[in-house]
Parts: sequence; C-alpha cells; structure tokens
Amino acid sequence: MQVQIITGDQATGKTTRLLAIQAELKENGIEAPILVGERYTTPFFANQIAQRAMTGAKHFLADDCTLFQIKAARQLEAQGIHSGIPFDFVVHLVRKA
Repeated sequence: MQVQIITGDQATGKTTRLLAIQAELKENGIEAPILVGERYTTPFFANQIAQRAMTGAKHFLADDCTLFQIKAARQLEAQGIHSGIPFDFVVHLVRKA
C-alpha cells in the first residue's frame, strides 16, 4: 500500500490535482470515486480504505481529509503485508486546508 498526500493552503489547486488523478485513472478504464474525508469519522474512513482494497480496487481517492484520517492511513501503510492490503493499492489523500 502506498499513501500519497496532497497538501497546500486553501485555493492552491489540491482538489484540482485530485480530479486530474481521477481523470487519468478514468482514461485507463479505472473508476475511482472521490470521498470527502471530513464527512466521515476516522475509524469509518480507515475501514473504507481497507474495504476498497479488499474488494479489488487499486486506488482510493479522498478530498478534505483530517490529520487524524491521514495518520490512520499512514498506520495502515506502516503495517505492510500485515494490514492485508495489497502492496499495489494506492491511496491519494488531500489534506484539509
């Protein structure tokens, strides 16, 4: 599992970069919806990452993520193979400004 964090101040194009990633994936035939992190609790958010990976998705996209959600994703990443998440699963997170 790889976690990629997009950071920056408000109105600096973070969401635009995430949308560009989504468009690139779509061009390659991969559907990847964007979740809005601030709408979910951290445990639910981490569970969504694991659930998407376990159902065969290769990418997870989320906008407006809290620091706690990013830490939770990093903890899953640190578990490596013990998390049960495939090594080629990529998580793209936009940190909330």
